[in-house]
Amino acid sequence: MEDFQALQDFEKLNINWFPGHMRKALRGVGDQIKRVDVVIELRDARLPITSQNPDLQNLLNNKPSLILFNKSGLADSSQIKKWESKFKNESTKPFVFVDVKKRKGLSQIIPISIRLVQSRWENLKRRGIRPPVLRLMVIGIPNVGKSSLINALARRGATQTGPKPGVTRHPEWIVLGQNAELLDTPGILWPKIQNTIDGLNLTLIGSIRDEIVGAESLSNYLIQIGKIRFPEKFSERYSIKGYESQSSQEILHQIAKKRGFFRTGGHADIQRVSEMLLCDFREGLFGPINLDQL
Repeated sequence: MEDFQALQDFEKLNINWFPGHMRKALRGVGDQIKRVDVVIELRDARLPITSQNPDLQNLLNNKPSLILFNKSGLADSSQIKKWESKFKNESTKPFVFVDVKKRKGLSQIIPISIRLVQSRWENLKRRGIRPPVLRLMVIGIPNVGKSSLINALARRGATQTGPKPGVTRHPEWIVLGQNAELLDTPGILWPKIQNTIDGLNLTLIGSIRDEIVGAESLSNYLIQIGKIRFPEKFSERYSIKGYESQSSQEILHQIAKKRGFFRTGGHADIQRVSEMLLCDFREGLFGPINLDQL
């Protein structure tokens, strides 16, 4: 009960999640959608629902689209099976759980995209018109791996990638081969995240800059999740005694002492400990985890 209350306390935070430049980027994506055949929506497999942008969904209208759930190697395989079953029963869109770094599932993208436009292309052929080059667009929130996906499909360093949200700022066409082109777009959040827990989860996966929440507040939240989802792995990694009965601040100070993270004057360097915890989570060092759970 105490852990549950600690998670609910984060709902009291009043945080402005939305960077101003994303409003302009959203308009730009809306202008570009009409120029493509298929939209590839990229989400994070650890947050299959929370990592979708409802504003981007509204722009799609009847445009053929494919959903890719990236970073599936960091997600709980048992949860993936449950989500696959749910989407098969409820979604009308094709979807694939992929891992761009391991190139898992990437071979399905072009064939599925071609199937989505097949009827329109056949209609063009009947009218004596040669089908154009397949034009794809990648959309999604920041840091779900859009640029990495394009680099993998193009098999070269086509676009800049980075661990922080907001690396891609302008739409850019990438040639995938003789018969396909792909448009990279900036990662875009929606203006108001109503649920603070959703905002914190999005920050944990790197879609929102840590500075918006603060590394210490975010690590406190991660510790509370750890008590519920992966207490053994957390306590083993940092050799924490009495992990589940201690407060987040007590745990941060204990880790600082064990790792020798101190500032001038012998005070625990909580900022450094917090940044380490967040990095370890994002590297998958606590094991496969889903933040959206069924």
